[in-house]
Amino acid sequence: MPSVEHLLSSVNVQKLLFYDTAENVHSILRPHWSLATAGRARVVQALPEMLEILPSGASKGDGVHMLLDHLGANVDEVMAIGDGENDVEMLNLVRWGVAMANGSDKVKSVADAIVTSNDEDGVADAIYRYVF
Repeated sequence: MPSVEHLLSSVNVQKLLFYDTAENVHSILRPHWSLATAGRARVVQALPEMLEILPSGASKGDGVHMLLDHLGANVDEVMAIGDGENDVEMLNLVRWGVAMANGSDKVKSVADAIVTSNDEDGVADAIYRYVF
């Protein structure tokens, strides 16, 4: 069985996902993988039951920034909508960041606005409130 070091150094990993109970992700998986990958990868959670390990410098915010550069658009012209910790960089990047009511505390803390939950058409709510 290859070690973590072997995996991170020899394979072009785009994302690792771990699913478990929210308690195990919080108390076992996240502390372990944060320590094991320190400085070499990002550890985030989109959902309480899911842990994501991403290459350093990889985030939705980086992806949006690259897309805006390609399109010649400005971050001041963009609204982003998210519900998980993996959306924080994206919401911080754009002019108007919107979190779902059922989103994580981390994403709600950086949002400019909070709309209804994704189960209550939160994306449509954000678009109707802030775009139209």
